[in-house]
Amino acid sequence: MVDKVIDGLESEALEHEFGEDQLADYLVVYLRILTSAELKNSADFYSNFIEERSLEEFCQLEVEPMYKESDHIHIIALTAALGLGVRVVYMDRGEGAQHDFPESQTPAIHVLYRPGHYDILYQNPTPEAAQ
Repeated sequence: MVDKVIDGLESEALEHEFGEDQLADYLVVYLRILTSAELKNSADFYSNFIEERSLEEFCQLEVEPMYKESDHIHIIALTAALGLGVRVVYMDRGEGAQHDFPESQTPAIHVLYRPGHYDILYQNPTPEAAQ
């Protein structure tokens, strides 16, 4: 699915793909397991950002279950696991607040972060492309 988006999947087709509950849930579970695996594989690094519980507990309670909110550490781990650049634009931090994950990579996907939720952002086509 990520490859389809990078290859320019039209927004209507993407909405259709993610509108299928079974496929959407499958993808979310896959990404949660992938994120958990990255956190555990690099436990020496990520455990420094987890407070009040072990990394294993954090993954079991906050990363792997469905319908749990994702946070900064989730994005860092997921982009590292996928080797994919993502730009997060923060709605709650003022004009122009954004961050690229990982910083060394050009973002292929842009998302808007509203507290507790991420929405994909679509770039406007250039005037030449619209003609």
